[in-house]
This record gives sequence, structure tokens and C-alpha cells, in this order.
Amino acid sequence: MSFHEKIWFQGSPLMWLLWPFSLIFGLLSGLRRRLYARNVLSVFRSRVPVVVVGNIMVGGNGKTPVVIALAEELLARGFRPGVVSRGYRAHPPAYPYEVTTDSPADLAGDEPLLILLKTGVRMVIDPDRARAVRYLENDTDVIITDDGLQHYALGRDIEIVVVDGRRRFGNGHLLPMGPLREPVSRIREADYVLNNGGEQDGEYPVRLVPGRVCRLDGTAADLPEGTEVCALAGIGDPERFNRTLREAGFRVIRSISVPDHGFVPEKEAREIAGGLPVIMTEKDMVKYGRGHIEGFYSLGVRAELPAEFYDRLATDIGRIQKERGIR
Repeated sequence: MSFHEKIWFQGSPLMWLLWPFSLIFGLLSGLRRRLYARNVLSVFRSRVPVVVVGNIMVGGNGKTPVVIALAEELLARGFRPGVVSRGYRAHPPAYPYEVTTDSPADLAGDEPLLILLKTGVRMVIDPDRARAVRYLENDTDVIITDDGLQHYALGRDIEIVVVDGRRRFGNGHLLPMGPLREPVSRIREADYVLNNGGEQDGEYPVRLVPGRVCRLDGTAADLPEGTEVCALAGIGDPERFNRTLREAGFRVIRSISVPDHGFVPEKEAREIAGGLPVIMTEKDMVKYGRGHIEGFYSLGVRAELPAEFYDRLATDIGRIQKERGIR
């Protein structure tokens, strides 16, 4: 855990040294949002419903598995969803960039590539989410944005906030004093609040259910329960993946420290693993080219959400589509 994460999630008197900067951050971010709300800064509104999946805290909290689950469920219900993303650490030749199954992770970004591979829906990345939505809106009937809650230049019809059920909001303060992009009160304005790994009144529970261990080329692997392994997780909360591995019956002996969206070369990973099998997240898997690498495996997770959440969401999307003459 980094120094600032210790301040955010474990507490320290040192955090008060950052209070003036948090005050400035809050004033500026609040002013920016008011300017968009009053149309002083322009807001793009799509002809199709836009569903934003985001959070108010920095770092990972399970948004990507939720986006994948939403896209799959909407497809099953007869919708034609598309997904847009900023494409963090992606380096495409131009924007907007439509991700394909042949796109390398360094061009597409790890999360966008994973979303496409898991769902098959059209996936477009662009730091300007409104431009990405314009690119897709004539070929879809609903668009999901992976992150982007604070991207107020893009109008949204439905907001879904994902909350880390274990860490919640850390010390409850804004950046840099705390981990929050917006005040905790912001979640009351969202249409849906999803709780990843916890329980809270008024929030829909999300369970991340592990799948089966596979080789990096996607073929099934035979690693029995009790196997000693090395965990590799370039996500916001690597300890969550370690817990998932333990719950799946593995003994996590070593862990490879990877920044969120980071990459560890194969040779370095082998040295750290010390001969142990390396099991990584699917988000990390796409960075290794998706070909078989001896001793390297991936473990995916599936987001399970209540049927009543999906029913309500589908009803809301259908109502908006009807109002706009789409269906």
C-alpha cells in the first residue's frame, strides 16, 4: 500500500497538511460542475440513452466487471448496446478509436479490450467521451460509458455509481487529502448505487464470482485447489484479487506489485514468482498478447447483480427510448 493510500484508508494526522489543497480541489470541481449544469459550458446530449457507470473514489472498485455484465444482460434482452471509454493509457493512432479483437492492449487499453473480448459489443475509446458517443449513436440503441461520472461535457440519462463495499469512501475527504473525486453526498443524485462486496440499505449488491483458471490463450488449465501460486493484479485494489484466489482454494505465497493498468515484463514476473505458477486478472492477461505462456494463467470474475436491478434498468432504458421514438 502506497503512502497516500495509507493516509486515505488507514488514517494519519499528516492528512491535515493536505486540507488546503482539498479545499481548492473541491471549489474548482464544484464550480466546473455548476458551469455545465447551467449550460455555460456546452453539454452534448445523445439521441440514444446514455448510461454512465462510474464512481466518486479514485482507483478500481469493480466497474469493468459491472460494465461487462450490463452489456451482456442488455444484449440478452434485445438491446443493441455499445460501450465508450476514455481508454486510460491507450495510445491509438487517432481518436475516436474503435477497438477490435486484433487491437493490441497498448493501442486499445486493457479494460476496453477486455470488455470487447468478453461481450462482443462495439467498443470505442476517446478522452472526449461525447465524441465517442457521436461515433456510435447511429449504430446502437443504448450506450454505456465505462467510467466518466465526472465527465460532465457528456449528458447522461442514467447514472450508476459503483461503491467498494469494503473500503467504502476511505477517510471521506476529497483529493488529495482523501480518495474522493466528489463528496459522498454525490451518490444520492445517482439513479442506482451498486455495492461491490458489501451490504447497505438502498444499494444493490454486487458479487464478483470467480470463473475457472485458464491459460492465457483461453484454454482450460488444471491447477488443483491448494496449489501455491504467485498473484499478479494490476488493478486498483490488488488485495481483492488475492482474496479471490484464496476463496478459489489457492495458496497465495507471493504477489507481484503492479500499479493500476501497469505491466510487468514476463522475465521480471518469473523472477519474482520464483518458480510458482503466476495467476493474473483477465485485465492483466490481455497485455501479454493472449497467447500461451508456460506457467502463466488468468482467473476471471463475473459480476452478479439482482434480477430486480436489471428489470428496473431495462424499464428505464425502454421508457427513454420510447420518449425519443427509438423503439
